[in-house]
Amino acid sequence: MAERRARIAFVAPLTGPESVVGVPMMQAVALAVDEANHGRQHHRHLGSLLPCAVELVALDDEANPARARALAARLVEDGEVIGVVGHKNSGPSAAAGSIYAAGGLPQISPSSTFSDLARQGWPTFFRMCADNDLQAVSAARFAVDRLEAVRVAAVHDNSDYGRPLAETFVSTVEKGGAEVVLVEAVQLGQREFDDAVRRLHQAACDLVYFGLTEIESSFLTRALRAAGVTAHLLGADGGRQSPFPRLAGAAAEGVWETYAGQDAQASPGGRAFLQAYEGRFGGRQHHPALECPIFGPEAYDAARVLLEALRRAGAPERKGVLAELKALGGFSGATGDISFEPNGNRHGAQATMWRVVNGAMTPIS
Repeated sequence: MAERRARIAFVAPLTGPESVVGVPMMQAVALAVDEANHGRQHHRHLGSLLPCAVELVALDDEANPARARALAARLVEDGEVIGVVGHKNSGPSAAAGSIYAAGGLPQISPSSTFSDLARQGWPTFFRMCADNDLQAVSAARFAVDRLEAVRVAAVHDNSDYGRPLAETFVSTVEKGGAEVVLVEAVQLGQREFDDAVRRLHQAACDLVYFGLTEIESSFLTRALRAAGVTAHLLGADGGRQSPFPRLAGAAAEGVWETYAGQDAQASPGGRAFLQAYEGRFGGRQHHPALECPIFGPEAYDAARVLLEALRRAGAPERKGVLAELKALGGFSGATGDISFEPNGNRHGAQATMWRVVNGAMTPIS
């Protein structure tokens, strides 16, 4: 009789502009799966190994919610799939979440920060990162207390990721005494920002907040600096491995960004992951955009947590894996100790502040 097999899916944009993040995240998941299979193959005498071989299934959602729903339905129908690492973006996670819940298929997002994802009552939803509420509130307090911003503008991309970030940031800075002089909406995929830049310039603000992905924020940063806007720029999707400095070029210098996680190089587990990733994939040799991946440690840990739940369940069955995820406590990952609140949020999730200094993302707090 053929040995049973489990499949772990990874779903994110693997083509198009956001593949700059999606592909390295996929590589991080592949690393975790390969390490687990290698351990099972070469250390069969150990009692703490997986009950079956695991295969990675990587799917491209193109950062598109409609496609995400279609892919989620396909994965639910595949009985060998015991868990999903994904989606990268909040919109696709929001679109697919109810489908995973109906199919009892665990979903662990490394990077979907939309706070409402944890308010839907989906028993299958988990995430490794901080949510928008924590990230935006941290950014707003930093803007008022540290940067002493008085006149503030915000730009968002109308997505489930960017819009709530900007809304929470705006409400928090207003409570802190700053005046919000402009809230500007753009679109995902937008590359020309002449109208927005003109209005931001006229607003005479001393800080502009971005509820944007690293792609849109890099283009807008270039346009603002080229137009002579000298205000502080503060956004999200930072972190040591963020592509933002490379994408924005010289205009990135001095920009502040939050990251919905911790610095991987600040812990032994994180450094071990980065070393293993570089050893396996060689950074730019396999994907020229990044030397090591933003949200890669979170993607790696999401896969490892699924694998640990499979090990504890003792069989490749969704119900058992889901129960073990909910009961998980104190699992030591590349991003620290991991356990989940009843709503799927990570216990003790953190947001950190970064700034581009001499062309590199640098941790501030």
